Amino acid sequence: MRRMVKHSALFALLCAVLLCAGCASGSSDETLYRLPKLPTEYESLEAQIDTLIASGAEFAAPTSGSNLQSVQMVDLDGDGQEEAVAIFRVASDERPMKIYIFRAVDDNYQQFCKIEGTSNSIYSINFVDLNGDGWREILAGIRGDLDVQNLAVYSLESGQPQQWLLTGYSRYAARDMDGDGKQDLVVLRSDEESFAVADYYAWDGVELALRSSMNLSGTVAELSRLTYGTLSGGENALFVTAVSQDGAAWVDILRVDRGTLCSVVTGASGRAFRFLDLYPGDANADGVTEVPESVPFPQTDPESSVYYRICWRQYAASGDSKVVRETYQDAQSGWSLMLPEDWADAVTVSRSSSTEGSGVTFYRLGEAEPTPFLTIYAFTGDNRASIASRNGRIVLSRQPEVVYSAEFYDGGAGLIDEQTVRERFGLIVAEWTTGEN
Repeated sequence: MRRMVKHSALFALLCAVLLCAGCASGSSDETLYRLPKLPTEYESLEAQIDTLIASGAEFAAPTSGSNLQSVQMVDLDGDGQEEAVAIFRVASDERPMKIYIFRAVDDNYQQFCKIEGTSNSIYSINFVDLNGDGWREILAGIRGDLDVQNLAVYSLESGQPQQWLLTGYSRYAARDMDGDGKQDLVVLRSDEESFAVADYYAWDGVELALRSSMNLSGTVAELSRLTYGTLSGGENALFVTAVSQDGAAWVDILRVDRGTLCSVVTGASGRAFRFLDLYPGDANADGVTEVPESVPFPQTDPESSVYYRICWRQYAASGDSKVVRETYQDAQSGWSLMLPEDWADAVTVSRSSSTEGSGVTFYRLGEAEPTPFLTIYAFTGDNRASIASRNGRIVLSRQPEVVYSAEFYDGGAGLIDEQTVRERFGLIVAEWTTGEN
């Protein structure tokens, strides 16, 4: 992702750099406290932005997506020089939304073009070369008076913005779907009955054309996330995760075959599972995207809580699938354990917590009562360092606020040992997201 810089942040950074340079050169006190001078081109950009604000414009930063600044620096034409994209709202104007593009000319930034619209806000903005000519198009998610969300695609190559597309949408992904090296566009929208439809657009040499459409398994309200990934044969695919109100999840997997969007598997005909806030990803670092399906551990008591193991399933273009890894995820305490293959129906778990922390105990199932053989603890109390190593426990990881340790019992002979637990134990890294486009 290109570096996006708000002009005030850029000014602060330049100030810091110049001040540090003065310290290193042994400058006098008078020199150190003199205001640093911005490069000429940024002075001209800031002056033009200040003029717009003085005339009644206000910053209108996007509210979602990865580009959240009101002023962003991005190379739109591929010449190595960043353009400035500034997003404003002029409430008194009939076309209140304004997107200004400034280009560097010699030592100054000059206005290159302006995009105007009747929307009230910009939901997201993205910059993608959709026709392979080296120019990035502007993809803007916009909202109107009735909170209707539309996707507008603009080309800037001619110096006058050309609108290639305006369509209602819920989510979209700009990715190479057919493997030709060019970015395509998949737009998810609602049909007349609020069910989700996927539209596939690609450049046909003349325009951004709608190539095909297909129905998805759920409603637009159930859409949760789009994940771009890879099938087991190396084909590009889009994984559409949907979650119902009762917490059931399913994934539609889409790919492009001979210019047509098609499904590898649909949630309606595929596998539904309990949603545990996990999304498709490369679980075993083999370059293939896996779908995390939750499967309940056996219950020994109908009144006990239900716990789940995660089966990471990868798919081929044919729809055939296989599980390549199973894990237990303790999201509350931030750790996971890769499970041995023979544990599937032979082991169950329970979870407990106290003022000292929490523990997950694994039990061997058999004809008699379940037999505990391993507990993994997450100690968070004041005495966590000492408690973690009591009673023969082994420390697995020390973190600033928590210490993880494991305790083995006699019932675990042949199921798992200390070295295996150390190798299979891992910390869950919280995923940071600014929302989707």
